[in-house]
Amino acid sequence: MPRNTHLVGSDVWLRVTDASLEAYADDVRVATHARRGSGLYSTHEAHLPQHRADLRHRSRGYWEGRAARLGEDVLTYVRAVFDSDDVLSQLRAVQAIVTHLEGFPPERAQAAARRAHYYGAYTYRAIKNLLRQGLDLQPLPLALAAPATPSLPQPRFARSVAELLHPSAVPQESEIESH
Repeated sequence: MPRNTHLVGSDVWLRVTDASLEAYADDVRVATHARRGSGLYSTHEAHLPQHRADLRHRSRGYWEGRAARLGEDVLTYVRAVFDSDDVLSQLRAVQAIVTHLEGFPPERAQAAARRAHYYGAYTYRAIKNLLRQGLDLQPLPLALAAPATPSLPQPRFARSVAELLHPSAVPQESEIESH
């Protein structure tokens, strides 16, 4: 159990310097954190509530395993969330997404993951709103049908690369049929 839980909701004094942040309660220093720069967190293991401490050092594989238990579509979506940003780790987003999806029936979780992946929505907020609005219960738009033939047999006004790069290969006006 975290040692300073009795201070939750209490007033504490902070002493902030360039190098550290110190918390004082009743004139006793109860915590010290090194300053790491703007936007970065510094959390001591002992300060985490028990229900959060076991989430702190999970790996990508762990969260992919939990996603796989919800279904193949959720696993595919979670992998896409992890891969959606080359610079930032998406671990917190995946933790929030998977734990939120675990509160729904597997069919809804999979449908929500399919829809979010279809639209490229890789955030917790997107999944939450999608489920809240019941959009996972609606069918996805139909995919565009593939053309019957992969390409036109002989496009009328198309030019080959040779014709574009070598002007001498362009037919003369006398060679062009008049219609």
